[in-house]
Amino acid sequence: MIALVLAMLRSRWARALIVALLTALATAAAVAAPVYVDRADRRIVGAEVSGAAAGDLNVVVTGQVESTGDGSMPRTFESLASGWLDAPGYDSVFSAQFVAQPTELPFASAEQLSRISYRERLCEHVVVVAGRCLMGAGEAVVSEHSAERLGVKPGQAVSMSGSRYDDLINKYVPAGGPTALTVVGIIRARDSAEPYWGRSGALADLAGPALSVDRRTLATFARPSELQWYDAYPRPGAITVASLDELRDWIASAKRRSTEGARLSTGLDGVIERIDERRAAVRATVPYAVAPVLVLAWAVIVLAVSAAARARRFEHGIIALRGVARRWRWWLATGETVVAVPVGAVAGFTAVGGWTTPGALRYAGIAVLGAVLLALVVAVRTVAAPVSALLREVDRRARRWRGAVVLALVAAAVATVQLRGADGFGGGVALVAPALVMLAVALAAAAVVPPLAAAAARRALHRGRLAAALAGLRLARRPVGARVLVVLVVALASLGFAAAATTAVTQRQAVDADVQTGAPVVLRVGATSRTHLLSAVRAADPDGRYAMAVVPIAASSYGPAVLAVDASRLERVAILSHTSASVPRGELAGVLHPPVAGEPVVLTASRISLDVTVTTLDRPDIAFAVTVAPRDGRATTAVELGALRPGRAAYAADVPCAAGCRLVDLTVRLPPYLGPTVVLTVHNPPSPRWRVAPGASAAPADGGGVTFTLPASGRADAGILRTADAPEALPVLATGPLPPEGTVGSFGGKSVPARIAATADRLPRLGTTGALVDLDYADRLAVDSAAEDAEVWLTADAPPSVVETLVSRGLTVKGRQTVGDARVALAGEGSAQGLRFYLVAGAIAVALAAAALVVGTIGGNAADLRALRSQGLPARTARLVEPLAALRLVLTAGVAGALAAVAAWLAAAGSLPGLQWAGVPPLAEPAVAFGSALVLLAVVAVLSSQARLRVTYGTSPPSDR
Repeated sequence: MIALVLAMLRSRWARALIVALLTALATAAAVAAPVYVDRADRRIVGAEVSGAAAGDLNVVVTGQVESTGDGSMPRTFESLASGWLDAPGYDSVFSAQFVAQPTELPFASAEQLSRISYRERLCEHVVVVAGRCLMGAGEAVVSEHSAERLGVKPGQAVSMSGSRYDDLINKYVPAGGPTALTVVGIIRARDSAEPYWGRSGALADLAGPALSVDRRTLATFARPSELQWYDAYPRPGAITVASLDELRDWIASAKRRSTEGARLSTGLDGVIERIDERRAAVRATVPYAVAPVLVLAWAVIVLAVSAAARARRFEHGIIALRGVARRWRWWLATGETVVAVPVGAVAGFTAVGGWTTPGALRYAGIAVLGAVLLALVVAVRTVAAPVSALLREVDRRARRWRGAVVLALVAAAVATVQLRGADGFGGGVALVAPALVMLAVALAAAAVVPPLAAAAARRALHRGRLAAALAGLRLARRPVGARVLVVLVVALASLGFAAAATTAVTQRQAVDADVQTGAPVVLRVGATSRTHLLSAVRAADPDGRYAMAVVPIAASSYGPAVLAVDASRLERVAILSHTSASVPRGELAGVLHPPVAGEPVVLTASRISLDVTVTTLDRPDIAFAVTVAPRDGRATTAVELGALRPGRAAYAADVPCAAGCRLVDLTVRLPPYLGPTVVLTVHNPPSPRWRVAPGASAAPADGGGVTFTLPASGRADAGILRTADAPEALPVLATGPLPPEGTVGSFGGKSVPARIAATADRLPRLGTTGALVDLDYADRLAVDSAAEDAEVWLTADAPPSVVETLVSRGLTVKGRQTVGDARVALAGEGSAQGLRFYLVAGAIAVALAAAALVVGTIGGNAADLRALRSQGLPARTARLVEPLAALRLVLTAGVAGALAAVAAWLAAAGSLPGLQWAGVPPLAEPAVAFGSALVLLAVVAVLSSQARLRVTYGTSPPSDR
């Protein structure tokens, strides 16, 4: 029997080859899902790792180490923490630092302190700007910013002493003897985004100037304590799909060892969590996209096996007539398939790389098992017909389509309702709702087309169009035509839906990237104050063409997220193409920064003196201070002028304003409760216009100056006297209403009064919920000067000199992001990658549809055409019947496929994972993809019909003679 099966394979090897090829295609389609998921996992991990800030990938262990009795530092933390940092694929760096003060100062304020720091392998990761790097004991190097603030240069000697805080005098005092240092070089980071620098950033000297020394020099200082820490950073290739589980377990184990003396912190667990979420989103989509393709593959295999079995019906009839047992007849009917399917399965599995893909065998097993079972059922059913039917080669009556159509419509309706349910998209049948809708439309078309084709054939016959009539009759009477039509409609609809989804997702990602980034290029920078940031950016780009300072402001209770921007540059630097505002874009700068009567008061001296007469003062402990914002990068500083005293006196103090300062306010430190009123007159006020707290007053004084009447109250700003250099209420460009109290932001824990000057539907960086304010006005109205998470937005054509100037002005570039980076990150989202597999599945579906055309056309019965030729049918007409029928089948499938794609989109858009938004996708690219597939199928249809003509008539069909 085996020899007989092999002989059957040799005699009709082409049909067995077709079954093997179709099985290979079905297996490849099934295995494409795990292969795609595996590659998507790698892309997700790569994108998340490359897009994460260096600090997010680092692991930090910190500890405050107290000195021993002799002033040295124990190595307990160093030895303990180093044992923790055995994360796979990670390297670690040890660092230590403490505060010090100039030896010549017996007492020091926080602004006068410096930091002495040590970091392993520092010289390997810096560029020497001047001098050289560390080589011996007693040497120090500084960053450009620290060199400017300390006023030192290479070769200069400095003397520093470790410092400790004295609670009694509220000052810092020396903790031991002096240490002589020689500044041997000025350095800058070779790459500020390098993981080596850890979470604190490169040469982090924004908290004060820092002198970097080697380990031997560090040990020469006497200090009460020092901060020690380890930064562990990943080596290239350390974070991969294979290492995620090991890293996750390591983080959980390391966190359990954290104590008060050694604390571990990391953002790596958050990165891994985001990776897991994106991978889960891919797995929630891809299997449901491959399911319809696999069903199509099985359908095509059924067509091929059915065609092969039908071609041998006469032979099986003879075998049955001779009394061969039923089991042997079944073996002869299925032997070719049983041999061809495994061969094709191995070929398809190998072709797509299944041997190296986790989970591929499971998918391949489902595909092969389904193909074998369906092929066996079809083959056995075909030869199980009565002997008379087999000998006469009569087709069984095709089942009616009505039941299948009703079942498909019900399933599609249930899936669509579940997908669009109030609780969001569900699992199971809901995620195949688009496929079920396409199948329902395809089955409906298969039920409707035969009677319509028969009616069209009758009309063509009455009009004498014989070729058209015969083509219509072939579509109406051949069951295989309706089956092929179902495959074609589902394949074309799948491709059209996938192309529309991919195009819509790409467009949405482009808009989201623009909005999320805010500008073509965004630099994360370190700045000591908003004043420092503004002055540095304006110095780097005086004309306002390329750069804009930006500071995110913490949101107040129930208030929107706030972004403070340099409004004069907003239109030219930010991406506003997706923003629709209530005022033209050209007027946004004027709306956010309207002119005011007063101008900022700039101090340019190193000392301030105020002539003040105190008229009413019931308490002797009320202090007087001035707050200034230096423009050279130092933090905003409150300088005490002394306690107020009755009568006229001069109040003077040194201020760090030699390079220029903005006067922030004068402060009378009233008690924080209801109390006596203080009345004072400033005879030489820095500004003629002042703004005071509610209940207080400022009036011109006789003989010049300003008289302030300040009743004590529970308000924190009761004694704050601010120059009138900003609007009373901060103008806001908002997407929605402000809180009921009419304030915005949280500046040092205090909101500022605000008013909505204009509205917009969407704002850069903030999206549909947030508010923009002017950075300059916000800084003038705020009680603090913090510039946390400061940014500089750049245009795409910003010259490199802008960044160089920013660095030279004391800004440290901590990171850089572009719109392109944001698009790559969004493209790595799990749902987006899952939807892209729909496009892969659609292309495979079209390939299967082409195979179905070939099988359905070449494998058809040609006896009717031969009979018609013998009865006088012209050869020219005979040659037109098959191509015309095939083209009509493809064109009909094109119309029905377009309708099915539209119906699937209407059912799924807004609910399917990755398409949780409504809207009409751009039609150009889906139309091109759909049209290209339709043309391809038409070409395949014509070529396969021509091949069938050669099978029917030979190489040269007989002439009309």
